[in-house]
Amino acid sequence: MSLKNRHLTWLKAICLVAALWLVAAVPVQAQQIRIIRDSEVERLIRDLMQPLLEAAGVAQRNPRIFIVQDRRFNAFVVETGDLFINYGTLLEVETPNALEAILAHEISHLAGGHLARLRQQADVNATLQIVALALGVGASAAASASGVGQVGGLASAFILASQSVGANALMAYRRSEESAADAMAIQLLERAGSSPRGLVDVLNLLNQNSALGVGASPYLSSHPIPSERLNQVTQTARASRTWNNSDSQAEIRQLQFVQAKITGFMESQQTTINRYPNADRSLAARYARVITAYKSGAGISAVQQMPNLIAESPNNPWFHELYGQMLLETGRPDLAINALERAVQLAPNEPLTRQMLGHALVEAGGAANLERAVEQLSRATRESQSPGSGYALLSRAYAALGRQGEASLAAAEAALARGDKGTALGLARQAQQNLSEGTPAWLRAGDILSIQ
Repeated sequence: MSLKNRHLTWLKAICLVAALWLVAAVPVQAQQIRIIRDSEVERLIRDLMQPLLEAAGVAQRNPRIFIVQDRRFNAFVVETGDLFINYGTLLEVETPNALEAILAHEISHLAGGHLARLRQQADVNATLQIVALALGVGASAAASASGVGQVGGLASAFILASQSVGANALMAYRRSEESAADAMAIQLLERAGSSPRGLVDVLNLLNQNSALGVGASPYLSSHPIPSERLNQVTQTARASRTWNNSDSQAEIRQLQFVQAKITGFMESQQTTINRYPNADRSLAARYARVITAYKSGAGISAVQQMPNLIAESPNNPWFHELYGQMLLETGRPDLAINALERAVQLAPNEPLTRQMLGHALVEAGGAANLERAVEQLSRATRESQSPGSGYALLSRAYAALGRQGEASLAAAEAALARGDKGTALGLARQAQQNLSEGTPAWLRAGDILSIQ
């Protein structure tokens, strides 16, 4: 399917594909992973993760979240603490508590030092270097001459990155570590005030799917669930003082909207309509149908429906963001600005949303808009886990304002984010030639030039 038809921007980023629960280490050929960036989806996971990280005493690691474009059920953490979770997992969980349980299990591997021991057991240093590079590059959109300055699809709310890499090996945790992670996950859920029922639900779901031969989940095939393990988890979880605790209505709605968005963007139009038939007048169902209509080419109709959704939930930042995105991508950046400003007001700590506002300001043009774009994009790049696309837009804004030195510096940062060291060095030299010596920007260009 073409990029235009799918309304997705494919961005280059180096990333490791890893299923950390194989029964034994097996060599693999180069595989491909695609990363989805979306503020609404990442916010849901962060909101569920934060109490668990605090309960585990690892909140200071501030892990990044990477949504993998894979329909199968899978999730894993790497030694840095960053989380990779397939979008299929987000669609399959039935409750926020089940998603919490998956996160708790992964955090338990991290807190228990299982990943460090994994590295000691085999020669995976090169693999871990690939992971480090992947997390440094992220889903950078900055890069090609054809891509810079073009919306080219869902450029901020739903971004995908892809690159093939070779992994030395896919490693497995020991069964004892799996049992330890289960036990710790129950403790973390209890400390966070959540029920461990979700862990039992997830393990039962995987067991049932295994018995029915449903799917080819790497989570299941690489993470077998012996009956004694399931029995032990069930017994311990039922004895927990928080067993009967329930998800809040806010958490349930948050998951419903995330599942609707993912379905609308990632599944076929027919699948979306089957899951959210026209008879379903819930806000989440209408959200999904508007998205799939927009993705399938009915842009004008979808844009016209967004104000109705917003009127029913005026404080939902993601409705405003999507509306602004649609306006931006259909050539109306001046109208997109108001919608995106409201989204930023409602979600001020989301750099992707702020970056989209900066993008609209750049596209709208004019000195006042460009100055505001510099402000918004500067903050977005400081706070983003993958700032490359923001730096590319920032370079455009500076260039349009005639600030060539800062434009070259921002372009150098974009090149550095996508791993193009040669281009970054050349742009940094160009930046220093147009900047006043000793200024912070001049010194930052020097930092880039000092990279070996």
